[in-house]
Amino acid sequence: MSEGPSAPKMPEMPEMPALKVKNLAIGGAILVAIWVLVISSGSKVAMGVMAGLTVALAVAAAWVWRFIMKQQSLMKIVQKGAASPEGREAALKELAAAGDKDVMNVVVRAQLEAQTDPDLALATLDKIDMKKVPAMALDQVRGLKAQLLLLNGRLEDASQLCQDIQPSKTQEVSARGMLAATVAETWARTGRAKEAREMLSTISPDDAAYVQSRVPLLFARVFANFAETKNGLVKKDLTAIAKENINLLGRFLDPRFKTAPELARMAQEIVMADPEMQKMARKMGSSGSSGGGGGRPGTAIRPTRR
Repeated sequence: MSEGPSAPKMPEMPEMPALKVKNLAIGGAILVAIWVLVISSGSKVAMGVMAGLTVALAVAAAWVWRFIMKQQSLMKIVQKGAASPEGREAALKELAAAGDKDVMNVVVRAQLEAQTDPDLALATLDKIDMKKVPAMALDQVRGLKAQLLLLNGRLEDASQLCQDIQPSKTQEVSARGMLAATVAETWARTGRAKEAREMLSTISPDDAAYVQSRVPLLFARVFANFAETKNGLVKKDLTAIAKENINLLGRFLDPRFKTAPELARMAQEIVMADPEMQKMARKMGSSGSSGGGGGRPGTAIRPTRR
């Protein structure tokens, strides 16, 4: 007999921001153009100001360049970790060996840990002094931590983090979608459904631009519609999530997620209406009635953490 579906998968986590060399090149070209104008003006005062500004920009550019190189190195480790369970273990060992001094190292480690152990990932993120996180990565770190807090039902803690997240200011589309999903879900689950709906109207799971963050956005919209008792729309989005992966609905059944009983019931109904789940339940029931070791019908999805 084939095994049942695996435990529900973790939702995708926010990505670290991508810095583009092209942007630095454009900035350099603008600086050169300004220098040409200043030199042509012949003003010594303007030249002095520009000299000071150029030095400051050079220092900033050097810092950004080091950040880019470090980021690329970390992304290679992430890619290794995503390749296989063995690759993830190797990547985690490599990151652990580097220690906790580098903030982004710790963040990437938490991202990999979240795939199998959300609690460990949250404990790792708790070590971070948010004041030391680079400004360009701050929202992504807040978003990752808020998502893990939501998974543990710590809604008020997630709400405090989301107060400072501004998804609309994130240039990377996939990261923007993930942040919007996290913030909208948080608002929907903490009495701010109207704000959640407003955010989801501009960053929508129905928008093809946000295909990579479609599932997290659907989760957020489920909670927003449920908060406004739009149960028909809730069932529609639960069904859409089930079509992506039936195991994802196990998230609503996990006691630690603190899902409202009515919403958990709707998710359970969709799970049990799935043809494959019905087939599996019949097999398990038949095995149990004949003295086999099968489990109870309806327990194929186990909302546990691996």
